[in-house]
Amino acid sequence: MLIDLLRHGTTGRDGYLDGRTDHPLSAEGRAQFESQTADRNWPTIVTSPLRRAREAAQRLAGSRNLAPRIDEDWAELDFGLWDGRRKSELEEEPAIQAALAAFYRDPSTNPPPDGESWASFEMRIGRALTRLAHPASPGPVLVVSHAGPMRVALHQVCGLPLDGLWALRIGCGTRIRLNFEVAADARAWGEIVEITQP
Repeated sequence: MLIDLLRHGTTGRDGYLDGRTDHPLSAEGRAQFESQTADRNWPTIVTSPLRRAREAAQRLAGSRNLAPRIDEDWAELDFGLWDGRRKSELEEEPAIQAALAAFYRDPSTNPPPDGESWASFEMRIGRALTRLAHPASPGPVLVVSHAGPMRVALHQVCGLPLDGLWALRIGCGTRIRLNFEVAADARAWGEIVEITQP
């Protein structure tokens, strides 16, 4: 099946660690979303519950007489005490700068303080992917989400090493098309078909 993972458009808060901190899309963000969804057809639209993804997905689905499926598991990582703060300001504090560097080096052993564990994050993205495949959603499927869940999905579906995925730019409005299947042994398998930046 084909899955289009689409990161929401910009909220005008580039450089902030907005995990669960939620702001609406800016006019530019709405335009990014529209440029990635114009002239495309998805019989199934799944969205993160966060406003910056959900509202655009609901508008798109409504324009096509579809009911979007809101899936909590596609929400962004909860950055805990760092959530909603500008990354550059956090890096001004030496202890936080070291903790951030450790997180980006190995998030599984260095979670954000009072935030979501990486194991929990990976588990819920795995559940979300399984729901797309069992039973198979009519495809192609559009999933409107965030950079973190998209990276974890690429890691789980394509087997790409997580530490290498930080090098993949997933800016606001990025769409990644995957050919996705679940093998007989219940393992996910996939390949990247297309990456489109706005």
